[in-house]
Amino acid sequence: TTAWLNKIDFFSEENGKSTVVVGTTHAVDYRIQKRSPKQLIVRLLNTRTPSYHQRPLITTRFKSAVDRVIPTQTGKSVAESVVSIEMREAVPYVAEQSGNLLLIHFEASAIPPKPLERADLPDWKQVISDTEAEMTPSGPALGQTRAPMAAAPSIGQAPMPEALPSVKEQQEAELQAMLGNKPRVYTGEKIALDFYQTDVKNVFRILREVSGKNFAIDRDVTGQVTMTLDKPVPWDQVLDLVLRMNQLGMAEEGQIIRIATLETLKAEDDLRKAKLESFRKAREEAKALEPLVTRYFPVSYSNADAEIKPHIENILTPSRGSVTVDAKNNQVIVTDTLAKIEQAEQIVRRIDKVTAQVIIEARVVEVTENFSRELGIQWDSSYGPGLLGDWETNLDMAMNFPSQAGSSIGINFSRLSGVPFALNARLNAVEATGEGKILSSPKILTLDNKKAKIKQGVEYPYLERDSSGGSSVKFKNIDLLLEVTPHVTPDDRISLIIFITKNDVAGVTAGVPSVATNEAETELLVNDGDTIVIGGIIKKSENSGKSGFPLLSKIPVLGWAFKNTTNAVQNNELLIFITPRIVQLEQVTALHQ
Repeated sequence: TTAWLNKIDFFSEENGKSTVVVGTTHAVDYRIQKRSPKQLIVRLLNTRTPSYHQRPLITTRFKSAVDRVIPTQTGKSVAESVVSIEMREAVPYVAEQSGNLLLIHFEASAIPPKPLERADLPDWKQVISDTEAEMTPSGPALGQTRAPMAAAPSIGQAPMPEALPSVKEQQEAELQAMLGNKPRVYTGEKIALDFYQTDVKNVFRILREVSGKNFAIDRDVTGQVTMTLDKPVPWDQVLDLVLRMNQLGMAEEGQIIRIATLETLKAEDDLRKAKLESFRKAREEAKALEPLVTRYFPVSYSNADAEIKPHIENILTPSRGSVTVDAKNNQVIVTDTLAKIEQAEQIVRRIDKVTAQVIIEARVVEVTENFSRELGIQWDSSYGPGLLGDWETNLDMAMNFPSQAGSSIGINFSRLSGVPFALNARLNAVEATGEGKILSSPKILTLDNKKAKIKQGVEYPYLERDSSGGSSVKFKNIDLLLEVTPHVTPDDRISLIIFITKNDVAGVTAGVPSVATNEAETELLVNDGDTIVIGGIIKKSENSGKSGFPLLSKIPVLGWAFKNTTNAVQNNELLIFITPRIVQLEQVTALHQ
């Protein structure tokens, strides 16, 4: 794979020896050629050099044999990087490769370093030198401005971004900085500067060369800059500082950085806002003159007044638009501009959709406690080896006892997973073996989020006496009420809100029956076609009887040998199986058939 050049660095020792370090993303093959006695060419095969590394590393002021290191790229079509090393004089060198680094060691040179005024300067320093004639005579020469010797990032340093932050980002950063939330982040190349009463336009020329950006300066921009930055700082931070020192502002227009006074920028901003406001008013006036259109939207599956009208009212044009409902035909009548009519049409289209339907199959079964154990229904946080798998939910409304505890009064919920046909076969086998009986198997079809109610029971008669001594027959409802509200989720599951009430005659007092009521309410999430089983409703029956031989069983004491007394207690449990299924509209006809 192609490697990238990511490090160019230089190390100098006190004895004059020096080392040039060339780093790549992974080890590569290299060739070293001697173009002239004082120039080495290092060719890095299958390597590319990013643009921010294609800058000279000037070492003329160091005590070493190396004057300049220049990394370049041979061409876009050839993956080969070239590092040119210029020396003061020809000295011995040794190259070694250590992992991703290529180290070239040079012996000391007898030629001393060049003075600052004789050293080769980068382009932007030449610009500083060119402006000496424009300086105040009492100030130092701009050529003495200091910059870091290495223009490229040092070893391990991440490359600096070349893009200038947008004006919006700069304003946001300045606002956050003023509020004390976070400091502004500067990302430009670091430079050191020393200015004394320097014309601000010359400073912008220097920053233009450093940044490589296009600068446009208004003619009324004036001022002087005096600053000494011995330690290098990012050039965009210097720009920000110079602007604030001279009450200037900056606006980035495409690829151009424009410098102007704050008054000019504010006036232009006010003018732009005024134009926008004028355009907005003109657009509102045009809307006010736009002709009104009336459209009728029939609603098929929703309530036009309760579900459609409130949403359309929110988007109508103030004082012009209106919406009414034709309750007879379940349609909305909208009068507004054409654009608002189209928005209203989108609202109707999105809301008026076919409502999902759910068929709820219920089976009310009375079984012995032995069968409930065989089916795997134990309500005491345990699992029985049943036919239909494990249960997941245990919500006890009173005491959480096992099913064999005949005194327990509670309603429990559980989910059975398995094939529905297996459940039907098992329940049919219950009736055949006498272990229980199916009391009812109702089915009901309901819409999504609409309550379905199943009620089954008897009217218990009793005599009620009035004040005159007469009596009349009254009835109390002893029933089982099941209410289910389904909701179809986007992933085709069914959320159920289940409410169940079971009434029983607890006793008779003065001829009037007292009714014991068990109620439970819960919310469950099941897969389409899963079965919910509700249990814990225990019915206890006691039977007693006597039998014996005629006459002999009535002999005192000895008669006990000729008679038999039986007492039988049987606990039956009422189980309710609920199976919800999602039904598409085209399936409803088939279900009725």
